[in-house]
Amino acid sequence: MYATTVCNLFVNYYQKNGHQLLSSASLLDPSIPMSFVMSAGLVQVEKSLAQIKNRESDKYVLVQKCFRHFDVDKVGNDETHLSFFMMPGAFIFGENDRSQIIQQMWQFATNILELPQERLWASYFQGDMVLNTQMEEDLPTRSTWLDMGLPPERVVGLGKKHNFWIQGNGLQGNAESRKCGPNTELFYDKGEEYACDKNCLPGCNCGRFVEFSNTLFIRHQTDHIRQELIPIAIPFTETVVGAERAAMLTDGVSSVFKTKEYSYISDVICSFIDQSHITKPDKQKHVKVISDHLKALYHLVSDGAPPPGKDGRQRIIKILIRRIFARQMLLGITSASFLRETIRAIASYESTPASSETCPKLESYFAEETARFSKTITRGRIQIENILSQNNNNRLSLEQISILETQGGIPGILTDSILESLHAK
Repeated sequence: MYATTVCNLFVNYYQKNGHQLLSSASLLDPSIPMSFVMSAGLVQVEKSLAQIKNRESDKYVLVQKCFRHFDVDKVGNDETHLSFFMMPGAFIFGENDRSQIIQQMWQFATNILELPQERLWASYFQGDMVLNTQMEEDLPTRSTWLDMGLPPERVVGLGKKHNFWIQGNGLQGNAESRKCGPNTELFYDKGEEYACDKNCLPGCNCGRFVEFSNTLFIRHQTDHIRQELIPIAIPFTETVVGAERAAMLTDGVSSVFKTKEYSYISDVICSFIDQSHITKPDKQKHVKVISDHLKALYHLVSDGAPPPGKDGRQRIIKILIRRIFARQMLLGITSASFLRETIRAIASYESTPASSETCPKLESYFAEETARFSKTITRGRIQIENILSQNNNNRLSLEQISILETQGGIPGILTDSILESLHAK
């Protein structure tokens, strides 16, 4: 199943349940001037509602493209993290029936996606201190999960770190008033063989439990001046699904990178890998990073992302290109047609094709930035040789590697590769 198929199923399901369809916002939303859209679209939904003259209901559904620059370092380290992903979300404004909302998500997961019930776990807010307010345990949510047949051992209470959502601070510093409330999550249990120990539960990062859905019950906002929570005028509920993760689970594959959405990109990349690098232990990690970052860049540039540079969005584009180029080097990919063919493959598989300008513009961004980065690498190689000479050809210290990265612009993974080539002389 494609992630886009999950999105379509989600939209159709919630439209049948009375939700009005809203359009996805551009990844370059004015509300996030220094970065790109990072969440399922609350800001975009509120903006859309302000422009709707004849509102049909207080229920809405959309599919939002998301990019999280703060997650780029996580990509490749596990089987579920992506920097770019699709996030379908359903919103209800005003008072609502919490049990009905949870039941709808359960029906979508088990009847529409056909995930096996015996594999599903739920978490809920067990109560915690938030600012100076002691928030009570979310017993109505727990009771709802139990009423639907989940055994008590598969309904897990967690603290504010996992199950109390607070709206992001944002890059404009809106810290005085942030919406918040308890949330409940659905997890897929991959099996005890993936557990870190016998006490492994949802919320653990070992990989056994895959969180694929989240429902927020927003009733308060923060007052950081008085350090307390205050009720909001119009409470709301937001239910979201990680489309790529859901596709992974429905397909029964072990990684989002093995879904139909990403496997074709990996195949193209692997066809260019130098045979001497094909069995390297980090090969798959590098392929994941290139797949994710190229797909992200394709959509960012399609929505109008600027050329690589030093500030804000330009810096993010620069980082993505350099991370791709570094891993391309580590995989021994030297073909001049690599980027063109991989980018064109992404364009041909996307369900909503970009403009004819996207591919050539992205290729020009790469040409511009990789030329600069190549000069940085050449200077870095000379620096490393000089440092090794001063160290009497011993290995570099962690501090020296850090300085090369922060001041010289040489990623640590390339420093290791350069050292290997120097020692091989």
